[in-house]
Amino acid sequence: MSTPRSEFLSGVKALLPILLGVIPFGMISGIAVAATRIPPASGFVMSLLVFSGAALIVAVQQMNTGAPALVVLFSALVINLRFMIYSASLAPLLRRLSRARKSLLAYLLSDQAYAASITHMTENAASPVAWLHFLGAGLTMWLAWQLSVGIGLFVGARLPASWSLEFTIPLTFLALAAPAIKDRFTVAAAVVAGVAAVLAGAAPFKSGLVIAALLGILFGTLWEWRSA
Repeated sequence: MSTPRSEFLSGVKALLPILLGVIPFGMISGIAVAATRIPPASGFVMSLLVFSGAALIVAVQQMNTGAPALVVLFSALVINLRFMIYSASLAPLLRRLSRARKSLLAYLLSDQAYAASITHMTENAASPVAWLHFLGAGLTMWLAWQLSVGIGLFVGARLPASWSLEFTIPLTFLALAAPAIKDRFTVAAAVVAGVAAVLAGAAPFKSGLVIAALLGILFGTLWEWRSA
């Protein structure tokens, strides 16, 4: 029988392998902030408030070019719309939690924590402590992210350019997506989403990723429904 401690530690262990890609990604985000006119301390506060690497990089780039605050906020929100999809699938599993606990998990929500915990939580939906698996994964991800961003902020300029850390970003998300592709419907969804992401790469406000995700989900769902 699962205990609160075992669930929490299970979430931590599920997230640990993903950190191989997360840490370089966080360092890149920190380096991107350090390359602007934003002071390192302010950049670190931004990382705490904006717990999203893609949104952080885009916001910093726009701020550095003098974009209006509303444009910066809107762009970050559009990039993070994918979290609405994650939240919708988590909501039934977390409906018994208090508002305070839901708020904490909402803050800790990330691509990595979601991928590490969604299957476990779905399979153990009846357990009152299954949510602690997500808490363990989310806290582990948050701590590793903030530490790696801090490294990028304060020592990133000293890292050799030959390391080519940028290459780890797509690998991180490929590693998250691969385990979820289990049948022809998810393969179709992944292919459609991938093609759509490339074609919609120039969409305004960096909305191509959201468009691609919605098209992939729609295509996979419709094909599964027609095949039933």
